[in-house]
Amino acid sequence: MHGTRVAYVKDRCRCTDCTAANTAAGRAVHRAQTFGRWRPFVDAAPVREHLRALRAAGIGVEQIAMLAGISTSHVRELADPGRDGDPGIRRVRPETAHQVLRIRVDQANRAPRSHIGATGTRRRLQALIAVGWPHDELATRLARSSASLRRSMQSASVTAQTAQHVNDLYEQLWNLRPPQSTDDQRAAADAARAFAAERGWLPPLAWDDIDTDPDPQHHTEHAETDDDLDEIAIERALAGDGVRLDHLTPAEQKEVVRRLTERGKSIRDIAQQLATTKRTISRRRASINAA
Repeated sequence: MHGTRVAYVKDRCRCTDCTAANTAAGRAVHRAQTFGRWRPFVDAAPVREHLRALRAAGIGVEQIAMLAGISTSHVRELADPGRDGDPGIRRVRPETAHQVLRIRVDQANRAPRSHIGATGTRRRLQALIAVGWPHDELATRLARSSASLRRSMQSASVTAQTAQHVNDLYEQLWNLRPPQSTDDQRAAADAARAFAAERGWLPPLAWDDIDTDPDPQHHTEHAETDDDLDEIAIERALAGDGVRLDHLTPAEQKEVVRRLTERGKSIRDIAQQLATTKRTISRRRASINAA
């Protein structure tokens, strides 16, 4: 990648930007040596392990190089475990290690056209439709045709770019009501909700982690029948005695959330006290209000 010392040294690029980067790096080394702070190399093993995790998550070598600001060839050298007992590169520059290790294993860092599982994308779209956002409205907001969006909902995988766009839209809309100021808008919202209900699609508050949760429908029937309340567990949870929400039965969860709400605790405070998400607490409050 141009404009880096790695490109100057490894790729032998002598363009103005790479030469300037090499000169600046040399000055920084000289200054560090002068003040006794020079640490030229660090262990490459954590870097290699992180590269392995990035590649396993579908983030390719070229994408890693672009995100880290180093050359593709250097990423390949670092990722290579070596052959015939050769451990490969053992040490790297601290700045190289920092640039690689700061890349997170998440959707936003995948190459836009790389493919990932469609479960989270499909659930987000279904959840928005379940609360009344019409399919065609979602397609318009995503700059997609209705047919194209329908294919994404039915596919086993989608591009990282599509997943990111749907995630961004979901974060904008999940807690907002769809437009209902005209008869047509109200009819479209009602039709969307009915369409989702017929198919058993779940709304946003039905999910704790929309990407990884199992289908709650498989667990709800038997879980909600447990109405026994352990007052000791409830009192410990209310006192903030290290009791997590998932340590409690569904009935106890509702009771604890109800009592903490009555005490004036905010959703954020309750979520922190019970080591869970704000969305989960919102979901519990909604079920209490609906009862």
